[in-house]
Amino acid sequence: MELISLENYIQLLEQFANRELLTPQEASKIQLITTELLVDHYVDYRLLKFLSRFLTDRAYDDIVEERNIEHLCGYIICDKTPKQSVRRLSTNSNGTIPASLKDPGVSTKFQIYNRKPSIILPNTYLSQYCCKEHYQASIFYRNQLSSEAVFARNDIMIVPPFSKDAPSTWYENGITCLEEVLAKHRELKDQGKSLSDVIAMMSGLSVSDYDSQKDANHLIKLIQDFEIVEKEGNLIGDADEENEFDENSKEELSSAVEGYITSNKSFGGYVV
Repeated sequence: MELISLENYIQLLEQFANRELLTPQEASKIQLITTELLVDHYVDYRLLKFLSRFLTDRAYDDIVEERNIEHLCGYIICDKTPKQSVRRLSTNSNGTIPASLKDPGVSTKFQIYNRKPSIILPNTYLSQYCCKEHYQASIFYRNQLSSEAVFARNDIMIVPPFSKDAPSTWYENGITCLEEVLAKHRELKDQGKSLSDVIAMMSGLSVSDYDSQKDANHLIKLIQDFEIVEKEGNLIGDADEENEFDENSKEELSSAVEGYITSNKSFGGYVV
C-alpha cells in the first residue's frame, strides 16, 4: 500500500477544476474516485484535512467499510489491518458468494459490521481499526465532516488548498485532528492549560466569544464522548496496549473541562 499526497490527489480532480458548483453527477464521480483511491492508498494529515471538502459523514462511513472489507484499518492515514480476526460472515456476503472479489476469504476472516447498529457493541472497534487510538481519531475526524451535499458546496474546486484568504472554518482550515489536540495538551498542561484552552488556541478562537466557545465545546465533547463499552476482560492484545486513552487519561480529560460529566455512548450520533 502506498501513500498518496495532496498534490497527487488534486491531479486526479483536474477534470473538475474551476467549477463554482459541482453537479450531482460530478460529485458522485469524485466520491467514487476518492473511495477507490482510499481502498488502495493511505494519506497524510494534509490530505486528510483537505478531503473534508469532498466527504460527508456518510461517505466517510462507506470508506471505512470498504477498507475493512479489504482487511484495512478504517482510519485512512493507516496501512495496517484491523486487530480482531473472527469467523463471522460479512453482511456483503450471503454465505456462498465472497464479499470481496480480491480475496474470497474476506467473508469469514474479519468481523465486519457493514451496518449502522442502534447500540455500541463491546470492543467491536478492533474489528474495524488496528488500535483504539485510530478508532478514536477516526471518529473525531468523522464527526467534524459536513453533512451538506458535495454538489451544494461553493468554490471547493476553486479555492487553493489551505488558503489563508479562506475563513478559519473553511473545510481543511477548520479540521482539527485528535492527535494534534493531545500532543498540544501534553505540551501545555504543565502551564495549567485545559483542553478547552488548547482547542480554543488551536482553532484560533476567542474563548470570550459565544459562537467561538460553542465551536470549541463541540470539539471538547467529541473527546469526552470516547467512553467505550468494553467486555469484562479485554480482547487479546488490548490489555497490553499502551495508549493515550487508558483509564487515567480518560479521567484527566473529563476533569479538564469544569462542570462537564458525560455518560453518552453515541459519539455524536454515530455508533459502532
